[in-house]
Amino acid sequence: MFLTTLLMTAQLSFSPPSSTQDPDVPGSKLSKVGIILPLGEPGSFDDGMVESPVVWFDENTGRYGMVYTAYQRIDTTIRGYKAVARPQVGIAWSDDLINWEKDPRSPIYGPSDEPGSPDSHGTPGPYIWFENGTYYLYYFGTTDQGYERGIKTLNLATSTDLVNWTRHPNNPIIRPEGKSWRSEAIWHPHIVKVDQTYYLFFNASGVIDGYHEEFIGYATSKDLVHWTVDDTNSPLVVGSRTPGQWDSSGRAGDPSLYQVGNRWYMAWYSWDKVNSQDGLAWTTVDEFPLNWRIYEKNPVLKLGAPNEFDGLHAGKPFIVRTKERHFHFYTAVDTMETRQIAVAVWPPLQK
Repeated sequence: MFLTTLLMTAQLSFSPPSSTQDPDVPGSKLSKVGIILPLGEPGSFDDGMVESPVVWFDENTGRYGMVYTAYQRIDTTIRGYKAVARPQVGIAWSDDLINWEKDPRSPIYGPSDEPGSPDSHGTPGPYIWFENGTYYLYYFGTTDQGYERGIKTLNLATSTDLVNWTRHPNNPIIRPEGKSWRSEAIWHPHIVKVDQTYYLFFNASGVIDGYHEEFIGYATSKDLVHWTVDDTNSPLVVGSRTPGQWDSSGRAGDPSLYQVGNRWYMAWYSWDKVNSQDGLAWTTVDEFPLNWRIYEKNPVLKLGAPNEFDGLHAGKPFIVRTKERHFHFYTAVDTMETRQIAVAVWPPLQK
């Protein structure tokens, strides 16, 4: 089924949606495949949780690569947030986006272990951008032990081989500032390039009208290193805060963008303070990066049954599109709080 150049590379290329999809909202119909990247073996660097997949077509290997957040399990008597620590970056490879092999060189990147540094305790939320022979790894650093603990800032490292990394000397490249939408923490990044400008979409924790949550905004750059956050027009996407709705918490997190025709689409997650699910928003090419509309039939990726692999959470999306199919990668969490990486597709796979 090879291969189209995907969202992550310097030249963007997208395919038209399948005729079996909603022609107005590609990605609105999904068929779950299941877990495609499970937990590691006991004692491994990723035996606690695996989550937050980011996928690209790697020009150097001719395969699809995936970076993901991996947590070690520090308490074998329980599952969930309190059982894990030391988030690092794992990598896996695939020829078909369904069957994945973990790279034995993993973890390829991890905490600095230097007191006072912005990533002393963890490097979750990885995002890879490849251009001119260089891999740019964006991630949010953590400064305390546990699941996403301490101060959260956006950081950058570079490599030519995905193994040997150089931290940017001016990390963090984006930090919490002000008293509004990004005053508390910086979370998951996603980059697209339009003409000669890079757009970095990310969710941040802050306050809007006295309400504390995560909201999606953006920054721009000409060199992938120096970023200017648009605090005037951000946040771009927020949850509804409507009681009883899938996004009643008001959260909007983990943006993943793709273009089809004259529209840009953004997959994102929210929760109702119990369960997480994924929805869509869209804007036009002419209005990009502003004026996002919320898809009225959200969520597009729905929670599984209580006994299924995503019975607690089905969220944190990452979208890949090929000529044949739309792939919606996500973090699947069961009711025992086991976090693994799953995918849903459209059209459905043939059995």
